[in-house]
Amino acid sequence: MGSEEVRPRLDGIEITDLEPELCFLVTPNGGQFYIAAPTGEFRAWASRCDGTRTRAELLDGMNPDYAEMMDILEADGCLRPDRGTEADDVTTTAIVLTGSPVLIEPLAEILEAVGYASVETVPYFHDLSEMDLNNTVVVSAFDHPAYTELIALDALCAGSGVRWLPLRRERGRVIAGPAIAPGGIDFADVVARRRSAAQDPRVVEAFLSAPSGSTPLRPGDARWALTTLAVHLGRWLSGGRTAMTTGEIELNPADLTEIRRPILPVPDRARTVPTVTDPELLVDDQTGIVTGVGEIPPTPGMPARLRVCAVDVADMRRVTNWPNDRQAFGTSWYDFDLARQSAIGEAVERYCGSWLAPEREVCFGSYNQFLRYGVPAVDPRRLNLYSASQYRSPGFPFAPLTRDTECSWVEGFSHTTGEPVWIPAFLFSNERRPGEAHFADPLIAGLASGTTEEHAVTSGLEEVLERDTTMLWWANTPRLGRLSIPDEIRSLIADATDDYEVALIHLDNEFDVPVIAAAVFDRVKRWLSIGFAARPDALEAAKKALAEGFTLQHTCHALDDERELSGMRRDLPHLGNLKPHRADRRYLDSYRHDFADVADLLCQQQIYLDPRAAKRVKPWVMDLPSRDWADLPALGERRLKAYQARVESRGFEVISVDLTTCDVAAAGFHAAHTLVPGLVSNFPAGSPLWGNGRIADAAVELGWRDEPLAEHELNVFPLPHA
Repeated sequence: MGSEEVRPRLDGIEITDLEPELCFLVTPNGGQFYIAAPTGEFRAWASRCDGTRTRAELLDGMNPDYAEMMDILEADGCLRPDRGTEADDVTTTAIVLTGSPVLIEPLAEILEAVGYASVETVPYFHDLSEMDLNNTVVVSAFDHPAYTELIALDALCAGSGVRWLPLRRERGRVIAGPAIAPGGIDFADVVARRRSAAQDPRVVEAFLSAPSGSTPLRPGDARWALTTLAVHLGRWLSGGRTAMTTGEIELNPADLTEIRRPILPVPDRARTVPTVTDPELLVDDQTGIVTGVGEIPPTPGMPARLRVCAVDVADMRRVTNWPNDRQAFGTSWYDFDLARQSAIGEAVERYCGSWLAPEREVCFGSYNQFLRYGVPAVDPRRLNLYSASQYRSPGFPFAPLTRDTECSWVEGFSHTTGEPVWIPAFLFSNERRPGEAHFADPLIAGLASGTTEEHAVTSGLEEVLERDTTMLWWANTPRLGRLSIPDEIRSLIADATDDYEVALIHLDNEFDVPVIAAAVFDRVKRWLSIGFAARPDALEAAKKALAEGFTLQHTCHALDDERELSGMRRDLPHLGNLKPHRADRRYLDSYRHDFADVADLLCQQQIYLDPRAAKRVKPWVMDLPSRDWADLPALGERRLKAYQARVESRGFEVISVDLTTCDVAAAGFHAAHTLVPGLVSNFPAGSPLWGNGRIADAAVELGWRDEPLAEHELNVFPLPHA
């Protein structure tokens, strides 16, 4: 709450005694809390939270748990710095009204009764330069969409540094908010969010230029909407909690209901926005980053217990140069809410990972230039990109990166050294300055999100280890042991065993981290998919990998549908590498024999619609000797320090780049891309990362082969994973 001299006030709560040392607290903001304290003591303490005592005074002599309780109540918004009564706050505030006379005249009447210092009605285009900026608030109310007027007013208020609050009528609704203060969310964000989230962008564009002329609101409906606006205005100005500080309130006069719609800042310019740890700020069908949430029902024969969530993501290409992914998926056994959370998390990581925010510093130069100035940077020789023979191949699309080669660099953080370190930007971003060479596509592995930075980096490091292990296995094709199906997993897939064959394989690695491959084979269509997971416990890794393996069968169904495939190729430009639909499913005939045209991971999935593909890889995927679960390693805890210790014990460094955009940060999320120089990301079969010989050499170190395979001997048959 800031200074210890702040005197907090606890407003509007209800306390109900449940037991002598347990009571139930309800706040006006919807918070419900069990308070484990003597009820008389807590009631007496709550009565002292009246704005006359400091935090230190309120905690003096109390159980230490009261400090945590104060933090929770502050986060809820019912315990806040005392600022006197709302009337006292508003007596120094001047309100300037502008807009449609049919609305601002009754609004002036409502606000005058509140007791503001003044309520003035002015022509729309008004000079604000002579106003007391600190004590003036502009309120605009229009009986039509009024985007043209509100965009102009937004610029006027921003130039003058004046707070303002819009209200407009659109699609039969009255939309109030957001509350706009200089440097925070503004009306430009409203327009951009609605454009990017629109199911049909033509509708939004039509409203942007729609004139007035709609049927007037009935007087009672207008007064209800304006009174609601007035209440939220008072809350905002007095420092209270209101939905208008984070978005809009859509009022429906037909049934007197309201919908709260989040407005997050579009990260195309720097803004200061308070963090509110609320994932739902990301989700809204008209203004959200996530614009749709749905469940994919199991196809016949698949496990009914597996819940798969698909979410749609706003199209940021409509508002800025941001080619973000438009869909994400999440899975869970039994619990759809967990699948939904997983899908939103994946949407966040892809959203943040597809764009470098403009405020991020990007340096252009070579590694040797960093070295001369004593600035830590990742030596290009530590990156396993491509081999000398690949670079010499005719038409090879990538240029070699040496210590003297100039490229763009971004600053990351080394968790190993505890210091900043600069990293080539192409490892994370497709953005290149004019004339800059193309060194590689961004690394696929390591991008993750979480509610904390540590959570995001931990998940990203898990994926780095999982993908490195996977590619070593796939390129060298050792016949590892097939694990038995434990009872816990057998119960999850009991209704699918007639239609699907499942194989669980532990992928040995130098870090002794449990990594499981879960192969799922459709006995009827002869489709094969493989899910992967790294977890501290092998059984948990198996469940995660198996969920992914079955989810990829959904992808197979989508790719096998001619209409859906056409839509994917049309809406997602990077999927133009997919081959045209084949009714005979003989996709091995559509791709080159050396698979050089497998330029996207989904191409690999498309190949496995061809039954011949599964037959080709069965010797090292399905037809395997048995292995005991007791032989598998374990990590102990799912914490960054646990994974990091294993990685660093082998001489590797853990680095991450914070990619959190300001809008995602405002909702309490973090996104990071983690890498371990020297390990290998997964890659499409057309661009194998043969650089530095790691993939061939690791097979010898792991005991899979006596001698490393020559580059041309490594397996390039595509992996059934996307």
